[in-house]
Amino acid sequence: MIEMTWKEFLAQAQEFLKISEQLGDGWVLYVKDSSEPNTFLKYSQKIKCKESNDGDLTLINVEYHIVYSVSYQVPMLLFQAHRSDGSLLDLEATWRVFMPETASKDLYQMLTQTDHPVLFRPFMALHPCRTAQVLDQFGQPSDNRVLTFISLYGPHVQLQLANAYGLSK
Repeated sequence: MIEMTWKEFLAQAQEFLKISEQLGDGWVLYVKDSSEPNTFLKYSQKIKCKESNDGDLTLINVEYHIVYSVSYQVPMLLFQAHRSDGSLLDLEATWRVFMPETASKDLYQMLTQTDHPVLFRPFMALHPCRTAQVLDQFGQPSDNRVLTFISLYGPHVQLQLANAYGLSK
């Protein structure tokens, strides 16, 4: 497995941000301070979803963070989802909204609640334990593993990148 250093993550996150700025799609690089690893990519969007079985659609604001996992040495996707009244979706509601087709016994292995490594607040996280293996399956290493990571993992939590990301050099 090819591991990613903090400096590689930061450089690739900055490259990703340049593409985002060219496309004008709203990603930002949040820098808490100059310590490692206190920088992450951040993106917000509103999504419509069925939160309950009554069929009514709810508007949810989702804030995504792409952070560096020191333990696994890979990018990691964290997010928080809030209802329009500002209340935070709990773990079970998040599972219903983002992973309704997943067997309940598998959910804890995929999507769990954890403390944000920079902000030290609870966030939902796609578990990074197999991220390195997934990224390595592409044979020739990606020029930007952060971009590849977001492209692969984002759709699982309704985070879609524009096709133009794949066309940029």
